[in-house]
Amino acid sequence: MSGTVQVEPPPTQVPPVNPSRRGFRMPTKQSLLDFGLVFGGMAFATAAGFVLKVLIGRGLGATGLGIFGMCYATLTVTTTLGDLGIRHSLITLASRTRTEDSARAQGYVAAGLFLKLITGTAVMVLGWVLAPWAAEVIFRKPQVTPYLQITAMGFLLWGLWDGVEGSLQSSQRFRSSAILRVLLEGMRLASFLVLWLGMEGRFLSMDRFLWLYFLAPLLAVMIGSWLLKSSLRPRSGQLLESLKQLVAFAPGVFFFRTATMALLFLDSLALARYGELSQVGQYEAAKGLAYAILVVSESLGMVLLPKVNLVRTREAMRLVLRRFLVYFAILAVVAVLWLSVAGALLALFGPAFTRPEVFRTFQTLVVATLFTIPGTTLAMVMLALGRPGLLGLVAAGQVLLGLLAYPVMVVQFGMVGTAFTTAALQLLGVVVLVAVLRPLLAGGGAVSAFPNEGLRDPA
Repeated sequence: MSGTVQVEPPPTQVPPVNPSRRGFRMPTKQSLLDFGLVFGGMAFATAAGFVLKVLIGRGLGATGLGIFGMCYATLTVTTTLGDLGIRHSLITLASRTRTEDSARAQGYVAAGLFLKLITGTAVMVLGWVLAPWAAEVIFRKPQVTPYLQITAMGFLLWGLWDGVEGSLQSSQRFRSSAILRVLLEGMRLASFLVLWLGMEGRFLSMDRFLWLYFLAPLLAVMIGSWLLKSSLRPRSGQLLESLKQLVAFAPGVFFFRTATMALLFLDSLALARYGELSQVGQYEAAKGLAYAILVVSESLGMVLLPKVNLVRTREAMRLVLRRFLVYFAILAVVAVLWLSVAGALLALFGPAFTRPEVFRTFQTLVVATLFTIPGTTLAMVMLALGRPGLLGLVAAGQVLLGLLAYPVMVVQFGMVGTAFTTAALQLLGVVVLVAVLRPLLAGGGAVSAFPNEGLRDPA
């Protein structure tokens, strides 16, 4: 015994606050700025996409717009399949590790883009080979084979762009992401204008337009890759380790993303199979106008995913959801206002788009779009809770019901029945997600979603 008195520390000490535990606080200035940047880019994208559809409808008619809608739906669903869950896995893992281990986060970015390159190339080749079969068997329209083959050539570039955008957002570089999004949408719009205005429109044809359209992401991919150049040189051994973790993490996300994107475009694909191309064109006009509200949902998801991964407690998760209830109420008012004034814009597409059934389709799709906004918020929270597989089951159930309902509704009720089915499926998804989330967020304590060392789906 030395005789010195050793003072015991108090039995309970408050640990130092980890910045990552402060979580997601939507009302902060930075969060609002991030949302504003992403929303601005997405709003420009939506406006440019709407203008592009108007120009296609006036320049190439309802059938031309129908072919474009079919090709775009094919592009989106196929590139999502080729993504294999990489984008959301990259954002989730990189955003969770960036503040603690930036080199590890850079490894996830490099691994994600490498996987995007490999899968994009494979899907592009496979898409070109299978295009004749898809045109004849899936769409029952062999005449669209050349257009589907051109679409397949865009799979690689659009997949790479998806990876570049996700990588920028994982580091919360929302300004760069928004600027590149504006550049991309400007190139898409220019791909039609250069043909329509040049030589008095003599160069305008569907095949030339699709070639330019699917090459539009090239410049944005090159600039984005340059901005990410420091992340594309991971330290020795980091790339292989990051590849292993992404591959282990991605299957649940892939299941969710594939089912979600299939659900988003299943209506257009079903109408293309069981209806006429002119109907698809009219439906795409109504859908493009109604889905203008979707810019809020998409922007919200892009900002929410990297931020909500910083939330560490169930109490904070519940607070996030309560705050978004207020935003949803505001968006409901916006939807009602949009519903009352935007229908007149259908006349911009031409006389064929002003029929009563087109307007009723637009009204129904506005309702469907409104349901996607809470659905997006609930989905991001479930991803942060580490339940992509469970989330995928919900979306897969919606897709299965859609596969059963769409053929009947398209044949019996045309585009209006298609829109009604879409709205019903979206509402059902929100109800099921609320029921699933309630027990997951019950009680208190920490969220054990994807710890940095485990990286496994607890489901």
